[in-house]
Amino acid sequence: MKVPTPLLSLCLALAGDCASAVQIAYEPFAYTAAAPVTDLEGGSGWDFAWTQDGESCVTAADGMSYTDASGSVLSVSGLAAETTGSATTRSFRSVGGGVGLNDVWISFLYRLPATNNKFEGVSFYRGATALFTVSKPSVNASANIFLGTGSSGGVNSLKGVFGTTHLVVLHLEDGAGSGGADKVSMYIDPLLTGNPSIPDAITQGANLDFTSVRIAGQDGATLLVDELRIGESFADVTPHVAAGAADSDGDGLSDAQEALLGLDPQVSNTALIAAIKAHPDYFDLYTSAGILAQTEGGVVLQKSGNNPVSLTFEIQQSTNLVSWPVLETVTRPVSLPSDKSFLRVTLQNP
Repeated sequence: MKVPTPLLSLCLALAGDCASAVQIAYEPFAYTAAAPVTDLEGGSGWDFAWTQDGESCVTAADGMSYTDASGSVLSVSGLAAETTGSATTRSFRSVGGGVGLNDVWISFLYRLPATNNKFEGVSFYRGATALFTVSKPSVNASANIFLGTGSSGGVNSLKGVFGTTHLVVLHLEDGAGSGGADKVSMYIDPLLTGNPSIPDAITQGANLDFTSVRIAGQDGATLLVDELRIGESFADVTPHVAAGAADSDGDGLSDAQEALLGLDPQVSNTALIAAIKAHPDYFDLYTSAGILAQTEGGVVLQKSGNNPVSLTFEIQQSTNLVSWPVLETVTRPVSLPSDKSFLRVTLQNP
């Protein structure tokens, strides 16, 4: 039998090394202070403007910031959202194009000014159903941050201080819980320089794919929320300046990086960075999905597992071109170069 040359071009796209993952949505609350957030549509990646059920959250007078225990500083901009009002505030915003999001990371800054016996929290919904919530439940008067399914309660992280800004990071994983349930892990004030490993609370539930986010304060109780991000990786939702790396304009690029690129360290490039991420095709760049689409007549696989990567090939045979039983399986470990690269394997005639 004649074998075409090449029969197969197999590209191993090192997507974790060759291209950054994707920040799905970002809300910095860059609005006018004291303005209701309803009908405002800033940020990026959202389907619609903010809506309300009850009173609207308002834009706070100031933004929030976070510095981790090592001195690394979260990149921030804009102001913040505040639930203060004369009645219960519930502000919603949709994301995901009507398709539920799962296998994502979520982060936001969270601050409770003072004690009360009211519910205050950030919830994630699919339609009218609350799926999981980060909150101070009404039954708890402390500043402890809880994670639970539904709209309130759940597991007490035993972390949280009144008047202190906390970074809350959530990792939603499809089918990673008991019996194949979806799992949400919560990390409070993690280091920004690497993936956190020990969660402060975990909750599980069936089908936690969410389509919207709600910020709420019962009877106008005050909660401040800022820098709401959704992305494919921990790094996507925790952009930061490493300890000792000055970033005078706060755009996420250090002064040294901007000097190398010929940019002015005193002029923020936040809008340009957001535009590049939102429209990589304008700049002839590829997203992770775009890399995987570059088949060029072959098959592109995304890297999984650690180096070396184990590649497995099946040699199949057929007598009728319909049924293809396996004749032989070949498995070979491949040590990947440390530099960013793509690998291609071709099969040729003997």
